Amino acid sequence: MLLLAAVFAACATPLRSEHVLTGTARPAWSGEVRVLMEGAPVPTAYDEVAIVNATGTVGEATLPAVIGALQDEARRLGCNAVIRVRYDRGAQSASATGVAVWIN
Repeated sequence: MLLLAAVFAACATPLRSEHVLTGTARPAWSGEVRVLMEGAPVPTAYDEVAIVNATGTVGEATLPAVIGALQDEARRLGCNAVIRVRYDRGAQSASATGVAVWIN
C-alpha cells in the first residue's frame, strides 16, 4: 500500500525536469540563465552541455513555470543559457525542450 502511494505521488508531480548530457557539465551556475526560443538568433560561440526538458501539469502547465524549470535544470548543469527552446501546450500539460549551453 505504501509503495502504491509513492508511485501515485511520483506520477502526480506537477512540474519535473530532466536532461541528457551531450557535453561536459560545469559546476552549478548561480547567475542568470538566458532563454532563446526556437528561431531566435543564436550566438556563434558556445559550448553545448545537454538537452533539457521540463514538463508541467495541473497549475504548473504554464509558460513561466516550464521555462523556469528549464532554467533551473540548466543552472544545475553550469549553463548560462538555454537555446532553441520549443514550447508545447496541451489541454492539461505543457512542456519545453532546449539545448543547455555555456555562452562564451
